[in-house]
Amino acid sequence: MSDLLMSDTLVASARRPRLFMDRIDRYCGFGAVVLWVITVVSANYSHMNGYGLVSVLGWPYFAGLVLVVLGFGIELSRPELRHRHLLLLVIVLIVYIYGTSCAIEPVAALTDSWIHSGFIQYILVNGHPLDGYDARFSWPGAFSMAAILTRLVGEPDAYSFLRWFPLLIELAYLAPLLVIGRFSGVGRRAAWLGIAFYVTCNWIYQDYFSPQALAFFFFLVVIATTLACWQPMKLAFGGTQPNWLLDRLHRTRFAFSRDRLAGRHTNSSWTPRQTFGLLAVFSLIFLAGVMSHQLTPPAIILVLAALLVTRRLGRPELLYLIVVFTFGWLSLGASNYWVGHLSVIFGSIGQFGSKLSSNVTSRVTGRPTHLIVVELRILLTAAVFLVAGVGTLRRAADSRTLEALMLCPFVLFAAQSYGGEGLIRVVLFGLPFTALLAASAFLPRETGEIRPIVPRIPSGMVSRLVSSVVPVAITIAVLACALVTTVVRGGNDAYVSFSTGELAAVNYVYDHVKTGQTVGLANYYLPIGQKDVGTVAQYIAPYEPENHLQRISNGLLAAAPAFIILSKSQEAYGEEVVGDSPGWESRVELSLLGHGYSIVAHWNTATVLVKVHVLTAINLFPTTTPTVLGGQSFW
Repeated sequence: MSDLLMSDTLVASARRPRLFMDRIDRYCGFGAVVLWVITVVSANYSHMNGYGLVSVLGWPYFAGLVLVVLGFGIELSRPELRHRHLLLLVIVLIVYIYGTSCAIEPVAALTDSWIHSGFIQYILVNGHPLDGYDARFSWPGAFSMAAILTRLVGEPDAYSFLRWFPLLIELAYLAPLLVIGRFSGVGRRAAWLGIAFYVTCNWIYQDYFSPQALAFFFFLVVIATTLACWQPMKLAFGGTQPNWLLDRLHRTRFAFSRDRLAGRHTNSSWTPRQTFGLLAVFSLIFLAGVMSHQLTPPAIILVLAALLVTRRLGRPELLYLIVVFTFGWLSLGASNYWVGHLSVIFGSIGQFGSKLSSNVTSRVTGRPTHLIVVELRILLTAAVFLVAGVGTLRRAADSRTLEALMLCPFVLFAAQSYGGEGLIRVVLFGLPFTALLAASAFLPRETGEIRPIVPRIPSGMVSRLVSSVVPVAITIAVLACALVTTVVRGGNDAYVSFSTGELAAVNYVYDHVKTGQTVGLANYYLPIGQKDVGTVAQYIAPYEPENHLQRISNGLLAAAPAFIILSKSQEAYGEEVVGDSPGWESRVELSLLGHGYSIVAHWNTATVLVKVHVLTAINLFPTTTPTVLGGQSFW
């Protein structure tokens, strides 16, 4: 009897470590969630400095990030993958990377998100976009859809969508990313690792409340569905070429044959009825996309062409359809934009020097804190592409679809600099595929029609050593990317995020400004534009590094706006990017007070000035200096 009890005890004690290892991912995930909540509760937004969001994150954030990445690495190294567990850990990772700023910062970040809500408000009130006001109104599809959604949920405006939109849209991206990973031709482990790399390397802040965020979702859905529908047909080449280079040239020439461009080199398990339904759904997506954003439809054209050439698109009609829709809308629906702006659209073709300057060189400016953020972004992007190149050399494949999808968006950069943001948009379009290739550097596929360029490590002690090191290397790589992205994604938050006082100052001005009057700003960074679209103008002082303060003061005085708003975020931009000395706004304010302006309202982070003759004309405020009580002005 005692021997039986001892045996049961030994079995139970042996099960405990196995049970712990079986559940360690859950413990890591739960601990990460708890630490994230502690981070959000304890963070003090008012203490943010030039490093942005990372400056208000305490140790619980970084401890939780280590836990969730550790749990992901352990789960990915299990003999049998548990996809639900991996999915939950990736969701927690998305919350860390994209949800922390939403939870900590008191109002929605980025001026453009507030401007877009103003466009939606105009459509809600008037039932149509405002022609000739802003180029973005030439692509009103997403704004119209948001106006309909706002009306359906019973909201008077779109403000409630702004703050949490980045997290929600990134969670929505996860579904097509999972499909892309599954049907991209990499292994299941590499697919999960590629998704983790995408989540932890996407520092490009294009997921704010904007048409491009929705259009990027359309972009991913189109690619995911196409990859799921068609697979590459195995091809038999007649004869063997004498060397590798000639064989590559032969295959490349064959890629542009008539049968390839007709989509005959693909296989599909979908029925003709399902394929016809796909064409109908894609027609709606294309129509919505071309009316919502000017850059994403050309990107879809390029990726569909790449899929056709690499045997992953069996119906070239899809390519023709998006081409017709894109140029049809540009010619008709957006004609009020391109008429008179052809030089803006086509003038930068081939000007690679000026494009690199506007997209890279001109951004490496400002104080050391800002320089660190910018340089880390460049290094992270270069590192991901470098590792993706290693993955290209190491992996076997049935087609070079991922490589083509990674590189083809760069054609957009050759054609259009997109106001100095063309390169980062191109990197974003290719990032899902770059991430999968980077994952292949760690977990390459070993079988396929196309052999790896770098030979496989032969079996033996070295191979076993590499296999044992890979899980650790994966965990370290994902953690490093997550830490760098935490720093660089929120690196601009010192001036692109806003306080409640700044929003209150803007609302104060909107409550008192009259139709036809102008609101003056020291620079672009303020939560403004959500009201009075087309009736109240904005004047933004010229941005010139030389004599910056004098140009701001002189520009504002020359424009003579009825109201001027000075705020903490505007001051942070001047300090971090332009290189102005701390407190420069106080000197601008003194200059304005001595030339016909008076302070009419003041918060801890914002000040509203009004022109004296406007103050007297509207007869709303006394001309005495206001006092501050509870963060708001009282008379």
